[in-house]
Formats: sequence, C-alpha cells, structure tokens
Amino acid sequence: MKAFLLAAGLGTRLLPHTANKPKCLIEVGGKPLLLWHVERLKSFGIKHLLINLFHEGQQIEDFLGDGSELGMTIEYIYEKKLLGTGGGLGNARSLIGDEPFMLISGDVWTDFELSGLSLEIESLAHLVLLENPKHNPHGDMFLDNGRVNSSKKGKSLTFSGLALIDPKLFSDGKKGKYDLWNEILLPASQKGLVTGEIYKGFLVNINTIEDVEKLDAYLSEG
Repeated sequence: MKAFLLAAGLGTRLLPHTANKPKCLIEVGGKPLLLWHVERLKSFGIKHLLINLFHEGQQIEDFLGDGSELGMTIEYIYEKKLLGTGGGLGNARSLIGDEPFMLISGDVWTDFELSGLSLEIESLAHLVLLENPKHNPHGDMFLDNGRVNSSKKGKSLTFSGLALIDPKLFSDGKKGKYDLWNEILLPASQKGLVTGEIYKGFLVNINTIEDVEKLDAYLSEG
C-alpha cells in the first residue's frame, strides 16, 4: 500500500516559526514531526510514500531524500500554486496508482492504530473522525450507522486528516485547485460510498504553539 502525506500548507498560524520552514519540519519529541510520520508509516509496512510540496518544499526533499536510507521509496509532487486537499491528490493521480492508499495530513499526529484502516465492500473511502474540537464546533460532516453524510443525519463530527481512499474517486481526471470534501468525498457520501469511525484516542492538529508544546510533551514521554 502507498501513503500520501499532505505537506503543502503554508503554516501561517505558526508564524514566525514557519516563515522559512515547512510546518512538518518543526521539532517535537526530539526530531521533526515529518520523521515521526515516516517512521510510523514504515513500521506499519508502508514502503512507498508520496508527499506534495509547496512552501519551502525543497527542505523536505533535502531532509528525507529518496527514502532509500529509510528503506522506503519517497516521491515528491511540487505544486506551483496551492491546489487544496483535493487538487493535490488529483495532481498526483498517475503516481498514486490503482490501489487504495492511506491519506494523512502532515500537521496531524495521532496514535490511531493504522492497521485498523480498511475499506468496506462498495465503499470508496473510510475516514477517521473526531468529536468536534473548540475551533470547529459545528463539525465537517455527520456519521450515521457507519456511513458519512452531510444531511445532518447522525452525529456531527470533524475529519481527523487520516483516511483510506480508493483512487477511483479521482477517475474523472479533475485538475486545478479543489477541496477533497466538497468536490470528492461529499458527492461520494451522497451515494453511500464513504464510511467512517469515531476515534477518541490521542490526536493533535498542530495549529498553534500550544499544540506543538502538547505534542512535544506527549512524544517526549513516550
């Protein structure tokens, strides 16, 4: 299985710390967050990693190289302009291939057991969802009997940034900037093709210095 790590964001909410550095290269627990991600993905059995880049992206490629020293293959997709969460994946469609792939946001850390991710029959995406945090009180979507929807059926939840996705969702070849939920997952959910689960374990979405400090303390203890 391949994994796709979203790392093209600007990290504006962490300025000035991200003025000349990608957010995922911020150090937590003694090493860059990016390296924590890569090592965890490798331990799960991921051998092929795709990373989209924009802000100071060369630093990420310089840091990881082609992945050979880590026992992986790492490929980079540079975006000349930000393409959004959906556009970034669509732009890399030819590299993703035809098998389901793991999607993970580069600025999210969780102890979710990756081996638990799977696609149900006739499902094209499975999302890991969270109880709504303070910064997103109304949530992103709803979950009803294991199916994700936008019609306010079931419980309002927030997308964690972790998912398993079938590339068939990108079969229309859509290009340019677009949002993964609004343009891809929402239409699929209306056809009953998106499943989800609620995760109540440890997860930090790094938006503030306080988030960095929280994750640093957690990883340092571990």
